Amino acid sequence: MIVGIDVGGTNTDIAVIDDGDIKTAKIPNDLGISSAIKTASKLAELKKSRLVISTSLLTNFTFGNFNRLKTLTILTPGPGLNYSHYGVQVKGAVNHRGEVVEDIDEDEVRYVLKNGDADTLAIASKFSIRNPELELKIFEIAKEYFDEHSISMSHYISILNYPLRINTAIVNSRMGRIVKEMTDKIKRYIKNFYYYKGDGGIIPYEIALKCPAELYNSSSSAVAIGAKFLTNEKNALVIDIGGTTTDFVFIKDGKLLIDDKTLISGYKTGIRCVKSFSIPYGGDSIVIKGELRPERKGNSLAFGGEFFTLTDALNCIGYEIGDYRNSRNVGRDEKLDKTAEKVVEDYINMVSQIVKELGAIKIIGTGYLAGYLIDKIAKKAGVKYVLPRYYSYANAIGVAVSRVSLTLYARFDSENGRAIFNGETIHLSKRISKFPSDEELIEITKDVLRKIAIDIGAYERDVDEINIIYFRSFNVIRNNMRVGKIADVIAQIEPDVSGEFL
Repeated sequence: MIVGIDVGGTNTDIAVIDDGDIKTAKIPNDLGISSAIKTASKLAELKKSRLVISTSLLTNFTFGNFNRLKTLTILTPGPGLNYSHYGVQVKGAVNHRGEVVEDIDEDEVRYVLKNGDADTLAIASKFSIRNPELELKIFEIAKEYFDEHSISMSHYISILNYPLRINTAIVNSRMGRIVKEMTDKIKRYIKNFYYYKGDGGIIPYEIALKCPAELYNSSSSAVAIGAKFLTNEKNALVIDIGGTTTDFVFIKDGKLLIDDKTLISGYKTGIRCVKSFSIPYGGDSIVIKGELRPERKGNSLAFGGEFFTLTDALNCIGYEIGDYRNSRNVGRDEKLDKTAEKVVEDYINMVSQIVKELGAIKIIGTGYLAGYLIDKIAKKAGVKYVLPRYYSYANAIGVAVSRVSLTLYARFDSENGRAIFNGETIHLSKRISKFPSDEELIEITKDVLRKIAIDIGAYERDVDEINIIYFRSFNVIRNNMRVGKIADVIAQIEPDVSGEFL
């Protein structure tokens, strides 16, 4: 039994999938994640279920207080390198082979921490992904000055690019406290659970605490995976009509379109995230003087709110959504019912124009208003449409049916007999040879990734195929003799629908 929960901008959706049977529920976000967990527990026995949670909380955070936080960034790039425009450089260096060639100066680090006026701390050593020792030393000192969950280290980010790891560490430091608080609330009810990533895969909460930016834009990827699962469409534009926004996500050749260097609030990062587009109009967008505005002030009148919205306009032209009588009564009293048809038509025109500009030939409707609007949008745009069963819960269903997805960076140095995986030494079942073949190193990386994935709960059929997204190797030459081999390998279990549901 699998439980998927998607915390959107307006509502929290819940889906329980058990042997092909689907149960759903929807509650207002105002009730909080605790209420969502309690609601889910009425549909499933959580202690015997896999719980996966997606949230738009981090995405919304980047439009609010994100840039109000000050981050102190401590760097150890090594002698002769200038990254001072990214943060404060201190003594300490790890070379390209993962060897500490200069230790940190603890007094210098303490001085920087004492005099740094900041809310969060990012720590980034140039080759920490090959040896995180310096980052860990600075982290231990920093805990005396910062809350542990406001500190981030760059070696948890599975990429080689140093500037991208610095930026990602900054973003992680600002998001850490939010994910920790949410995790604590969920753990009151269930000890182990997963978060949903922005690229469409799932990870245990422990990994999300180390790299919270992985969760950025997770709701958009969830709805696309859910739409794919529900329709089996391989090429389409998913239009998710929510309460706060309308989101657009392409499915191409059965896959999500992914950005490998996602821009988060002005920071170019190493986070993989679904490519999506949003407009600030949804079912709860308010209507003022006959015009639909890109603003939400709570629920629609039809759902106990105080302001006339797009949903209320739909009720005024004949639909019966929620407490439709309240929509019509207020609309009549305030004479908003006379402009309701224009409000709805304006929204349809706006969305259909975007469909045309994006070049879509087929659209899939999701979100709670899709059942009322997607056919009209398709007709206006001149495209085909699909409205799947459970369209209002596609996001939560996508969360439930996705597979565990991980990226592993491996660094092999056969001269030293070392193998480093995501900054940590993992003892292999057999020692690598002095001159291993490229194929041998790739297979070792795949085997390690499979074991890690299975250990954190991946289904065996989901780790059969592993993609190699980066590979480079070269021989080590000393005195004109080959003495070893160095290789970098990045392997990934690609995000997709779990094999359990295929």
